[in-house]
Amino acid sequence: MSKPAHKLRHPATPVAGLSAAARHNPGYDGPRRKLTEAQLKLPFFRKALECLESIVQTRFKLLPRLIHTNGNERLTRVEVYKNLAAVAEPILVRLDLATGVLGWLDETGNFRLNNQKGLAHDAGLQPATLNRLFKLLEKTGYLTRRLERIAVREHGTQLVRTRVMIRFTDLFWRHLRLSLAHTLSRKAARKKRLRTLHALELAKAQTAPARTPARRSNPRGQGGAAAALSDRLRVRTAPLDDSRMPEQLLRLDLILQLKSEHPSLPAAELNAMADAILSGAG
Repeated sequence: MSKPAHKLRHPATPVAGLSAAARHNPGYDGPRRKLTEAQLKLPFFRKALECLESIVQTRFKLLPRLIHTNGNERLTRVEVYKNLAAVAEPILVRLDLATGVLGWLDETGNFRLNNQKGLAHDAGLQPATLNRLFKLLEKTGYLTRRLERIAVREHGTQLVRTRVMIRFTDLFWRHLRLSLAHTLSRKAARKKRLRTLHALELAKAQTAPARTPARRSNPRGQGGAAAALSDRLRVRTAPLDDSRMPEQLLRLDLILQLKSEHPSLPAAELNAMADAILSGAG
């Protein structure tokens, strides 16, 4: 029995970053990444950085699910909160507000996922320590992870690399008391993403080759099938109706996020929630 093929993923969705082409590993010996001045102008980033960096002192007030992760009365070790404070700025630097995923949209419209090893380097933690922290946050419902393994050939050796898509849930920001700031920033980021994707689609349409009429050298119609196939494979100079395509992609990505946060809800309620959120963003 043949293995079912994966569904086509639009390159602008975070899920597509799981199967994107492998990038060269440049090493992690440079300076750590910090929030830019443009990011610090947003109230969400300023408040989130302050909350997460002081989480050791406020651990009994914020993130209540994290304080009892052992299933008993024993409190979570303070080292967990210290690691979370250390990785606060590296997480915010890499956070894509439009999707809640640690990644970015490159200049060609493809979504790329950040490397967890680089995140650990900027935080001054071991990759295994950071992985345990993310696993604990996933257990408490503060983030979701999706793993996919891809084949990579390096130096003549066939290797398998594990891609991880990390998405912080709305519950995480709500328990940090940043729900309003996060919602407003996400709405603005989604509007900007829609404009960016639409501009990329228009640019691709303008640079596509012009459509030429099919050749009719044979009056009897011989070779008509080949001409029809060639005509179907030609690129249109402009999309027929691509104005709503980026919005539909964000709606699909939002439904997937809501499904991971509310797995017991039926599809009708998930669609209604997604429509309500997007109508508020508009």
